[in-house]
Amino acid sequence: MIDLHIHTTHSDGTKTVTEILKQAEALKLDYISITDHDKCSAYDELKNIDISNYYSGKIIKGIEIKAFYKESTIDILGYNYDYDKMKNWVYEYYKNKDRKIIEKKYFNKLYDVCEKLNLVMTPRNEIIWNPEIEWASTIIYSEIKSHPENRAKLPEDLWNEGPRTFSKKYYCKKDTIWYLDKSEDYPSVKEAVTAIKKCGGLVFLPHIFIYKWMKNIENELDELVKNYEIDGLECYHSDFTEENIKYLNEYCDKNKLFKSGGSDYHGANKPDISLAIGKGNLQIPTDIIRSWYKK
Repeated sequence: MIDLHIHTTHSDGTKTVTEILKQAEALKLDYISITDHDKCSAYDELKNIDISNYYSGKIIKGIEIKAFYKESTIDILGYNYDYDKMKNWVYEYYKNKDRKIIEKKYFNKLYDVCEKLNLVMTPRNEIIWNPEIEWASTIIYSEIKSHPENRAKLPEDLWNEGPRTFSKKYYCKKDTIWYLDKSEDYPSVKEAVTAIKKCGGLVFLPHIFIYKWMKNIENELDELVKNYEIDGLECYHSDFTEENIKYLNEYCDKNKLFKSGGSDYHGANKPDISLAIGKGNLQIPTDIIRSWYKK
């Protein structure tokens, strides 16, 4: 088994690099990849420890880059890149894009919407959170939900389906009051793909079925594969149904694309998702990566 979609304390995960290695060893995973958001600094840490003391499997270098696409955002996974080149690109692109400033901006914009909707909220300056590692949308959603009287003022799916519906449907759609324009803060899909390619890496589209703002995911997938240098798809993910997994595997076979898969593990920040097994029954076969990773 493998897990090629893992987040650590270097971005918005709650487990350290060594804790991830220990968990992977306990699960006897053949391959793992740490894919922190817009960062590859976990691999600096890995360079300074004896990995064999914690994990006996193989580690594939990874990164998950948030990219602007069609007035919204999607994620792009990069694998097996040249670390020094990727580290340099990350530094150059984000050196003037402080995550703390960006997330505070989003927090205030979303809080403003809550006020327009007359939602019951804790005063904004009393909400304690860490914009360096937490997402503004998650904090705002949790705050909204902490006041049951807000339910009558919101769409049923926004209230019932959790922060992912909030982030992947409501504030990602331009025709909603929640919309956040992120075009100035993140690279375009073309920029993200080009960066990974220039670093010698492979480009994969992760968790395509979670984007609830997409009207027709299959058509969007066709368009992304056609217009960008996509090497493969994440065919296995914690939120995929068996039907989703079957569809993506067949799509890769038909279009000669590589396959990958991962739990999207965040530790306590996504408590319903466990390393490698996702929500309990995720099993990602090692064989799917043999065609593109042979080390």
